[in-house]
Amino acid sequence: MEAREIIRDIKNLDVYSPEQFAEYLGYFRQNDGLLRYLQQTSNADNEIERRIQSGSGTIPIEPDYRLSEKVTRIHALNTERESAVLGIVSGCFDLLHLGHIWGMTYAKQFLSQYPNPLLVALTLSDANIRTKKGKSRPVLNINERLDMICNVECVDYVIPLEEPNCLVVLEELKPDYFFKANTDRSQEIVRQEMKLVESYNGKIEVFPPRPDAEIKSTTKIIGSIVERMMKEW
Repeated sequence: MEAREIIRDIKNLDVYSPEQFAEYLGYFRQNDGLLRYLQQTSNADNEIERRIQSGSGTIPIEPDYRLSEKVTRIHALNTERESAVLGIVSGCFDLLHLGHIWGMTYAKQFLSQYPNPLLVALTLSDANIRTKKGKSRPVLNINERLDMICNVECVDYVIPLEEPNCLVVLEELKPDYFFKANTDRSQEIVRQEMKLVESYNGKIEVFPPRPDAEIKSTTKIIGSIVERMMKEW
């Protein structure tokens, strides 16, 4: 699925209010083209809903580095990293919900107080997400997730993780800032990642809470869709 098809399916899942979806759409590139596509397409066949209903997730595949100039490897950033103030966000980014994109946007705005800000997103492989989240995940395969992230305006580069965590990338790139949600800090691996960043005097920046209503996580979005489908049967 292309990014515009995924966004269409997410719209038709009705997990966002019209106001929330308008905000969501506003973070992506080519908004006019996306808007025309959304207006022209039908919600009769929702691939995301079908995958969630099947409960089997997506078939794990390898990342396609030709997908976009934003998709890169660690060593390709070493030269550019030297002249930049580098920030990193990380996660599964499955369905790339509003909270994910709001966090990315906050990170880029935070970095913009410095000259040459560079925001890099790290995302887990399909196999590692399945190990972490169970056989029903991810809903979107690695290339679909990469396509979605690459279409977010504020993200400069995306690195598909070969390892089950961020430690290798953090050790190599030594970002100036590592952005995490407050709830993530309870995870042991996240504490290790933060400790590594702090060991070379990098800084941890915790996302502030949004002033409006809580945004559903991917797990909660999937749960609400499954609950609705059960009522419809």
